[in-house]
Amino acid sequence: MQRIQFLNKEILYQFFKEIRLNSQYNLWEKIANFIGTNRSMLDNYRNAKILLPYDKFEKLLSLVAQDQQSFFSHNIVKKEANWGQIIGGRNAYKINKIFFEEGRRMSKLNSSKVKYDFDINMPLSEQLCEFIGVIIGDGCTNKYNGHIYQTQITGDKTLDKEYYSNNFSLICKNIFTIYPKIGIRSSGIYINLYSKRIFEMLTERFRIPRGIKCYTVVIPQEILNASKEMLTATLRGMFNTDGGVGLDKRRSYKKPYIRINYTSASPALISQISKVLYSYHIPHSIHTTNKNNEHTAQQIQINGEKNVRIFMKYIGFSNPRHSQKLDFLNK
Repeated sequence: MQRIQFLNKEILYQFFKEIRLNSQYNLWEKIANFIGTNRSMLDNYRNAKILLPYDKFEKLLSLVAQDQQSFFSHNIVKKEANWGQIIGGRNAYKINKIFFEEGRRMSKLNSSKVKYDFDINMPLSEQLCEFIGVIIGDGCTNKYNGHIYQTQITGDKTLDKEYYSNNFSLICKNIFTIYPKIGIRSSGIYINLYSKRIFEMLTERFRIPRGIKCYTVVIPQEILNASKEMLTATLRGMFNTDGGVGLDKRRSYKKPYIRINYTSASPALISQISKVLYSYHIPHSIHTTNKNNEHTAQQIQINGEKNVRIFMKYIGFSNPRHSQKLDFLNK
């Protein structure tokens, strides 16, 4: 039976915290019973004393809020049942200590070099702002093992593939000279950027929280203070990822009734978006979703063809997943 190990203890602790916050099982004893173990063993899993069996991890993952499951499932490593045999490597180290130490010394020298180097204070551009908007919508960034800097964006493996493979990848190439690593799995499409400079730019310059950010993320103040073109590009990136287009085709309508929406668990972000939309005179409404959950989300809705046309004029989409649904407006 495979076991799993979280990339760091911070993520492990956050995983179990989210279980308590979002599931019906608010006592550790109930959670232990749910995965078929006892409280003592569950405590060992929670405190990283024993690695979590993969089948129990899958059960626990089902108790986490759906929008967080992807984050946790892609921040683990799997260990084979005989992983403990690595202890034998300690004996090899004792015998060949001088060679191991030289290898470590060279590794530290190499790790100090930044592979993708650029000025994190580069001038704002529409492409950079769209990139920031994508991160606000579906991205997360973190640092692992002291030297691995990962920025990851997730999406639908079918509907978002064209945008990430073409538009978004070109943005990364143009502004960072980096080709993102794109992986497609059964659960979705994953775009990974391994760059210390991107991590520093997002967390230090734009103050975007590392790790789980969905409850607190906001549009950076630097972009709010910039020109409308920069703010518009940021919103375009956000709507490309966390936005949606709905077409109501009921017979009561002469033609499909259009609705654009944006959903977020960050109240401050929803408030910012609303202010920007009002600045463009785009009428909209705000609704609360998943009210029974401890962490509610809010959804902005732009209803009707007239209002949607104003949105498309000033903000629009660059993700074909959404823009193609609205092609009929140009006919």
